[in-house]
This record gives sequence, structure tokens and C-alpha cells, in this order.
Amino acid sequence: MADRSVTGEALPSEDVEMEDADSHPGNGPDSKSNETTNSSEQTGSAHIKSDPEKQQSSPSADSTKMKPAPKKKGTAAKKGPRKARTTKSKASSKKDTSTSGPTTDAREGSSDDETDNGPYCICRGPDDHRWMIGCDVCEDWFHGECVNLDKETGEKLVERFVCPNCTDGKKNYTKYKKTCSLSGCKNAARLYTKTLKDRSVFCCNDHCDAWWVSIINTLPTKAASAKAVEVLTQEDFVGLLASTSEKIGWKLGDQPFGNMEGLWSNGLPTREGVLSDEDQAFLQNSAAERLALGNEIVQYKKMLQLIDWANHRRQQAIEAGKFTKESCGYDWRLDTVSVRYQFAAWLETPEGQATFKAGKLDTPLDPELKGDPATRGTCEKKRCKPHNGWYKILIGAVRVLMKETAAAAADKLNAEEIMRQAAESRYERRQLENNTVEVYDSE
Repeated sequence: MADRSVTGEALPSEDVEMEDADSHPGNGPDSKSNETTNSSEQTGSAHIKSDPEKQQSSPSADSTKMKPAPKKKGTAAKKGPRKARTTKSKASSKKDTSTSGPTTDAREGSSDDETDNGPYCICRGPDDHRWMIGCDVCEDWFHGECVNLDKETGEKLVERFVCPNCTDGKKNYTKYKKTCSLSGCKNAARLYTKTLKDRSVFCCNDHCDAWWVSIINTLPTKAASAKAVEVLTQEDFVGLLASTSEKIGWKLGDQPFGNMEGLWSNGLPTREGVLSDEDQAFLQNSAAERLALGNEIVQYKKMLQLIDWANHRRQQAIEAGKFTKESCGYDWRLDTVSVRYQFAAWLETPEGQATFKAGKLDTPLDPELKGDPATRGTCEKKRCKPHNGWYKILIGAVRVLMKETAAAAADKLNAEEIMRQAAESRYERRQLENNTVEVYDSE
């Protein structure tokens, strides 16, 4: 949001400033001042500049009336409607006008002239050099004390300020940035950076390290918990950290259990006692289901081959002059495509076995079919509506089925991997804890 500054404007000719007669004794028609404006008058101080031409032409009775002084910086606005301020796009604090302008001596002598009478804020008071913030809706300025907002919060954490008069709780409301996660820090967290890599819930890396240190200090030390059972100490927790703050920052490392090397071979454990009976049954059933899904994918690939062979046979008939480009060419052996069980049954027939053994779609073996061997068993209609676009339709349907089957097989494999990791964690923990179970006879 652009900072607002107040500029002085010339007063009307009726507003004049009288000079004290005691301060300049001897001033009259015969005594004229030829002093030039000093440096304090150039910077807007409240000194009076004399006009030699007017003094020569005016009578002695008018000698006490001086030229209207220019308006000082920061004085009240002139009569009439106030000039509209420029639109502000972001919430920003009003600059202290005392930081720029005349010299220190001139400012001390004209502190009242630096005040903008406003009115501003909900108090309708002046700009009296207190910190102010602009509203993004009405574009008015408000004292931080009047809206219960301190300067540090307003400059660091306010992303969009809306005054109490414009706040409706729905569209217009003051929006704050998230603060740093370190207790006591009022800086904004690095959640608003453009790159995802630099984002963090802390304002800097030092506060991130300090937060980790405070968390670790809440844990007991080994010396203090030597007699305690199953207590996480500072030394144990630090041992779980993968790296130190000097490298890439604090973070938890790998899982404490389930990192044994050489425990599995082709999905089976190399040691006894890793898998329970339930785990073994689950893995066996899942492997059998994945095998069935794999066989389905093989069938879908054969469907794609059969579709390509049928299209190739149609192209050969067109080149031989048996078909035109408008001829359908749909082969009746494609009826089982995209229907898995029917297609599997057709593969077991002599027709199916002969087709895939030859690696192409030849003339059908059915002796009841008549016609030219090049087009026998195909649709010879031109612009056939029932089979319109049969190649693209069948190819698309088979590919969708293949994709769904592959996704189901991947889910099965993922479930098996999760089961193995859980079993490995339990096994390694039992080895480290050295726990045993004794079963006593009920007698």
C-alpha cells in the first residue's frame, strides 16, 4: 500500500498573517526591508517573506498588511472537498512525516505545522505522528491504538487490513500471515514463498533449530532415567535424527525397525519366524490373485493382436481390389473381443489355435461360409452403421480393460509389500527386545 504524505498548498488571499508591531519597531513607509529569503524559508518554515514592489506602491496605512504566507507542510486541508487519495493495493503503515522535510531546528520550531488535522480514523482525529495503517476498502487511515493494532504486528503480519467500519466477516476482513512456530517469535513463517522447497513453518533456519532443541530438552537424559523402563531419552531421540542442523536441518530418519538387509528373497523370508500363519495365508492368496490378473492381461494383449490382424486383412482386400475404402471389413471372429470368458473359450477352439499359430487372420475354417477367400467371413457392406468405426472402438475398449487389470494387480502387490514391512518390523523388534512367551499348563 502506498504511503501517504501531506503536501502544503497556498492559502487564499484573505488568510493573512499579521506581524507583531513590537517585534519590528521602526517599520513604516520610509523603511523597507530588502532581505532575501533565508534557508529556513526555502524548506517551509514559518518565516515571512517581504515584497518590495508592494511596499513601494502601497500607502503607509497598509504597511501592516503583509503578503499571504504559503501554507506550511502538514497543516489542515484547504476549504472545500478533500482531494481523493490514490487507491491502495496492500495494507501499509503511514510514514512519519517528521523523518523528511526541514532541518531539526525548523522542525522543533514548527511542530504544530507538521500536524495534518484530518479528520482520520474512527476517532476522527488528526495525523499526530502516531503510527497509522490504511484500510484496503475505504482507503482511510487509522491510528494503530484506535484499532488495537501495534506497529510490529501491522508491518510484519498484516497481509490485508480492513477497518472496523468495513469489516463484514465474509468478504472484507483483516487477513494475517501465519507466525513462526517458535514460541515468542512474531515474524511471518516462510509459507508464502514462490518455491515449494523454501517453504517452512519457521521464519528462518535458526528458529527451526531452536525449536528442535527445545523439544529435545523436554526429554530426560540417560543419567536421569537409568532406572526407568521404556523411556525415550535425549540420546535415543537424537540417534533417530538422520542429519544435523549443519547439513539440511533437523528431521526424523528412517523407521527404527524394519531395515534388516537380506531378510527377503523373491518375496519370501530367509529366516524362520518372520511370517505368522495369517501372514503366509494372506501372501499366498494375494499371489494367486495377481497370477490370475496377469493371465487376464495376456488375454487382452491377444485381443489387440486379433484386432490388428483383422484390420490388416481388410487392408489386403482393399489392395487386391476386393474391397473399397468405404467397405466395412468387420470379421465375425471379433465378436468375442472385450469379453474375457468368451474370448478364452474361443482361444481353445481349432479356429483360435490355428489363428495364433499362424500369426495372422486367414480365411475361416468353417466350410459353410461362402464367397471369395480374401473376404470370406467379413462384412462387405459399404458405410456399415452397425460396425462403424469398429477398429477404434474395439482397441479403446480393450486398452481400458487392460489398464484396470494392471491397476488391480499393482494394488495387490502394494498390499503384499506393506504386509512384509509390518512383519519385518515385528521380527526385528522381537530380536532387539529379546522377549519370550512361556505357556503354563492349566493343570
